[in-house]
Amino acid sequence: MHQAASHIIVIELAPPDEAVPRIKLLTSSAAAFLGYTEQELIGSPVDLIYAAEHDKVLWRAALADVIAGKEREPGAVSFACDILTKTKQKIRASISLSLLSPRTADKTGIVLLIQDKPTDSAEDFSTKSALAESEERFRQMAEMTGEWLWEQDPDGYYSYSSTAVTQILGYRQEEVLGKHYTEFLAPQDKVDQQRYVTSRRPFYALLSHYRHKDGRQILTESTGLPIIGSEGKLLKWRGVDRDITARMHFQDALIESEKRIRLIIDSSLSAIVIMDAYGIVIDWNRPAEKIFGWSKEEAIGQRLDQLIIPPAQRDAHRRALGHFLRTGFGPFINRLIEQTAIRRDGTEFPVELNFSPLKQGNTYIFSGFIHDITERKRLEHRFQQAVESAPNAIVMVNKTGTIEMVNSQTETSFGYSRTELVGQPVEILVPERFREAHTGFRQAYLAAPVSRPMGVGQELYGLRKDGTEFPVEIGLSLIDSKEETLVLSTIVDITTRKATEAAIRQAQINLAIAQSEIKIAQRIQASLSPSAPIKSNHFEVTGYCLPADQVGGDYFDYFYRDENHLDMIIADVSGHSIGPALFMVETRSAIRTQAGGLGTPAKTLNVLNNFLFEDLDKSDYFITLFYLQYDLSNHQLSFANAGHPPPLLLSSFQSECRQLDADGLILGVYKNVVFEEKTTTLSEGDLILLYTDGLTEAENAAGEFFGLKRVNDILVEHGQETPQAIIDALMEQLKQFCGSESFNDDITLMVFKRN
Repeated sequence: MHQAASHIIVIELAPPDEAVPRIKLLTSSAAAFLGYTEQELIGSPVDLIYAAEHDKVLWRAALADVIAGKEREPGAVSFACDILTKTKQKIRASISLSLLSPRTADKTGIVLLIQDKPTDSAEDFSTKSALAESEERFRQMAEMTGEWLWEQDPDGYYSYSSTAVTQILGYRQEEVLGKHYTEFLAPQDKVDQQRYVTSRRPFYALLSHYRHKDGRQILTESTGLPIIGSEGKLLKWRGVDRDITARMHFQDALIESEKRIRLIIDSSLSAIVIMDAYGIVIDWNRPAEKIFGWSKEEAIGQRLDQLIIPPAQRDAHRRALGHFLRTGFGPFINRLIEQTAIRRDGTEFPVELNFSPLKQGNTYIFSGFIHDITERKRLEHRFQQAVESAPNAIVMVNKTGTIEMVNSQTETSFGYSRTELVGQPVEILVPERFREAHTGFRQAYLAAPVSRPMGVGQELYGLRKDGTEFPVEIGLSLIDSKEETLVLSTIVDITTRKATEAAIRQAQINLAIAQSEIKIAQRIQASLSPSAPIKSNHFEVTGYCLPADQVGGDYFDYFYRDENHLDMIIADVSGHSIGPALFMVETRSAIRTQAGGLGTPAKTLNVLNNFLFEDLDKSDYFITLFYLQYDLSNHQLSFANAGHPPPLLLSSFQSECRQLDADGLILGVYKNVVFEEKTTTLSEGDLILLYTDGLTEAENAAGEFFGLKRVNDILVEHGQETPQAIIDALMEQLKQFCGSESFNDDITLMVFKRN
């Protein structure tokens, strides 16, 4: 009998069952047989291959039989029909259907074997022959691809591996074959992925952590399909791993870079706005929210000119933007200029701004740095009013340097009467050390007289009658008449200005110091808390901290004191600056120093209190702290309290939490304080919530506290979930209750759960 050519198509049926299945995978021969490329068919409805409606009826009946489990009856899911190619050619073929894997609630995988030269009856199809042919093609393709293709037996032991395993993991094929797949996984995946071998369910794009032969970690994207026999028995696993280590490292680096840029933008003292080439806002930092009154969410997507530019100036802004996009030049680009801006409430105010273009492909984005100079303008106006109400000293001299006239302010500034000055050389008002040079400057000015300041780039001083000197600025103007040549000197006493400039310089120094302190405190705080949860077969613990300001006063920690004891700490240091941050460092250092010993919670608090007493006694800060210690061998929990809100313990299937409390003062009040220590035993499923008072004392718009009752209800509702899910639920409902993403006090949460 002539051996017919076989082709394989894998389809996926998603609920509801009446939905048309779509093509998931197919062999290249199947695509060629139908006249398509593989890419054209993947994702398409499988109905397109049937030529006539009665063929589709046969197909649907066979599909229903497969879903109903009738494929175990020989010939029950095979049928003959006309296949329609891409060029509308009809080809007579026989089709056999079988389940790829057991049906699930999510989806069902089904294999179609198409034979283009059917025998007299569909029952003559040889599914085993087609599968053998498919496997041979699979192995041939595996050797030509850079991805690691593999097969495992039903127990998860490798029975086939393509050569790409050497490139990805560093192992030769023979080193992989016969080994269980978990032997090559990193520790964090060994437990999580153990279930796949018994699940009989396919998995797609699963992130896997492997250990390279040289010890480094390799990240792959894993896809695996169970191969199910005609009797529903798992024959093998077939899958592919794609190396995404470089891509993930690049993504992580990109995310970190974006976080740093976001932090810089949001911590800037200037309003920073970024717009695209259409004038649409694409970024808007916190100072911009404060200055203009528009939130970031409201501003992004709006035209910048509609948000901050007064109506009378908007056309000019748009013309300038269009001119730059056409020519590459603009009057406002890369220049520091003063302009009038408008707030959300319609009030206008002066700003100093600078817009810089950034080329991105064939277009631009524009970053703007904007300062509100209302206060500066107000001070300048005051200064001008002061000058008008108290005129500067004015001295008029002739071409020989003799004083001809002075005003009353000259008398006040220099201490001479008018009669004492008129007729005297102007050098009488100049300190002796400058007089000889001043005579030469005066003569040079008369040789080329123009209105200008005197002594540009030099510090000038005036001399009072009492011999004291004071800094001045002098403006020179020529009064040329037929009678004589006169020079008008306007003399400004800049003593106050010099003092102001010195004060501004000192203020700038103080500001830089304060900013540096905040940055130091932020770095300190970021280094205190654990970087990741601790998970084991017996328990899981994780924490979360949301500072109310740039630097918070809360602190939490958890660590293994030894192989049998886990220590957990939560603390609240008063204040939000470098001081509390340093106390947190001191507290953490003292606790970690004690971690090597056999200290109990109460003893640790006693040592910590004595260690911190003198520092806290000399400062305005205080610390509340709760200390727990969990014995892994007998599941016993010991705890002591230093004035901190008691944690909540929720036992399995209970509807109320109980507080874990013990007597103890806040740290730093007295030396040699005795802290009470209590114990309790934890059962499976028990969970503990540690928190700071920022959680329970958060208020909504009506002034109502979030309170312990709401916390209790949330813990009961989500008690069966993971610690991270419980924290997420608490924070989500807190934000809904307060109607805000930020809060007046730091909020720190830590959840421990026994498995």
